[in-house]
Amino acid sequence: MHLDERLQAVAALVPKGSRFADIGTDHAYLPVWLWEKGVISAAVAGDIATGPCQAARATVAMYGAAKAITVRQGSGLAVLSPGEADCIAICGMGGSTIISILEADIAVAKAARRLLLQPMAGAAALRRWLVQHGWRLVDEDLVDDPPHFYEIICAEPGAEQEHAEVEYLVGPSLLKAGHPLLAKQIGRHIKSLRELLSNMERSERARASEKYKETQALLRELEVLAHD
Repeated sequence: MHLDERLQAVAALVPKGSRFADIGTDHAYLPVWLWEKGVISAAVAGDIATGPCQAARATVAMYGAAKAITVRQGSGLAVLSPGEADCIAICGMGGSTIISILEADIAVAKAARRLLLQPMAGAAALRRWLVQHGWRLVDEDLVDDPPHFYEIICAEPGAEQEHAEVEYLVGPSLLKAGHPLLAKQIGRHIKSLRELLSNMERSERARASEKYKETQALLRELEVLAHD
């Protein structure tokens, strides 16, 4: 089985021997690949929709993984009991949706040793929520797979000091490590903030708002980072 670059990056962060859960599994490619490679001992592949669950069961059956991988239909982490999975992946959803999934079954989330989260948008808000709710941002990765640019967040239970807004936006682990795609990550955010400010400048009320000032300050910080 072949995984795309995004899922390979997620897979690289799964600890060996994990009892794994893939929430929003679609075709269950990630858990099946991890089981085939001997990375995980067992897995639950969960999805809210009937079609993806049927596709996941077909993949599991095709690769002879039915004894190790269970496919369950349900909403978010409701397919798990606390402590059933020590590594949970939630990929390909908006950051706000991922937060909602974690909040809805917080006992399941808190019982895991590692969360692997790949938000399609809203990564800054997700990072902030994690730190404010008892997780440490232990690692991060970026994947450039045009037309998509993916952010992957690895979090574990534990206390972490609050970060500056620019760090939440870019990714504190990415900044610390000097990730090879860091310049592109910063450039994407600079472009986005410039567009936002351009739109806000059309309104006198928006230009006078605190949001406008905060966005200007954040853009300046990003521009400094871009030239470091």
